[in-house]
Amino acid sequence: MASLCNYIVVNDGSFSLNPSESQTFSDPIPSNLIIGTNRAKPILAFKAWATPSGGAFQIEINDTFVYGPSISGGDIRGLWEAFPGTVLNPGINNTVQFRATENKIWFADIILWFQVEI
Repeated sequence: MASLCNYIVVNDGSFSLNPSESQTFSDPIPSNLIIGTNRAKPILAFKAWATPSGGAFQIEINDTFVYGPSISGGDIRGLWEAFPGTVLNPGINNTVQFRATENKIWFADIILWFQVEI
């Protein structure tokens, strides 16, 4: 089976969230998504930064928790998380939700990478 890497630019801007606030994005996933291997996991990549006192956030994809770190304040960080392909639903819109859980958090340039069969 031949495959290639594909991606979706979920958000090409920046936004901030206060504690308990969330932002949800919805994008279609191709029907030829490869979902069933340990070597073909999707990757969610993004930038994040917090107030000087730090912060925490959670990310859910299709209502499934995939990532929830605490970060120290100050610098912008490039972050990414590999997650099981079974979290994505091929051929339909999928949701990605960012939620601040502690202090104000900023996010930018959200990219969803995945492999598709060709």
